[in-house]
Amino acid sequence: MTPSNALWRFLAPLALVAAAACSDDPAGDALTAPVLQSSVGRVFTQRERLGNPLVSEVMIVKAHHHAHNLGQPSRDPADFTDDLITFITGTAGRDAAYASTIAGALLPDMLITYPKRDGTPVFWLSWLFGGFGGRSLTDDVVDIGLGALFGNLLGNTNNVTPGLTTDNVGANDAAFLTSFPYLAPSN
Repeated sequence: MTPSNALWRFLAPLALVAAAACSDDPAGDALTAPVLQSSVGRVFTQRERLGNPLVSEVMIVKAHHHAHNLGQPSRDPADFTDDLITFITGTAGRDAAYASTIAGALLPDMLITYPKRDGTPVFWLSWLFGGFGGRSLTDDVVDIGLGALFGNLLGNTNNVTPGLTTDNVGANDAAFLTSFPYLAPSN
């Protein structure tokens, strides 16, 4: 075998791999960022979607994050219910009925508010109990979510894991502002 033949045998498979990686087949990355235009002509590109923190960051399989971030909430129940149920039954060790209830409450992954409902309590899952819904800056949405997944927050006392019901972060490290933008100054 001549040196040029040996080089060809080495480079040919690499060329095929490179060609496949550069394919214009849309199935390779079927999702593209939605582009929205406002009434004043500004263009916005969706990069991340995070209504309920533990849905995307914990319960959705990492391989599905891109699809979730660029997807639309209306598709969430069809696209991500299995991820949530698998997490809740597998990692949290809860039964399938409870997992289905939690998945149904958390999907679609968006903040839900009902302005005509009672405003108290206002916390992340309060809309499930006839409350206003949404969340305020001081709501500990991670602890509320962990309490629903691993604790008895929603009344399920079967297979509770008390050590996993909090992230042990008490409050924000700086006071929130009383006027817009309300968030505390960055550190």
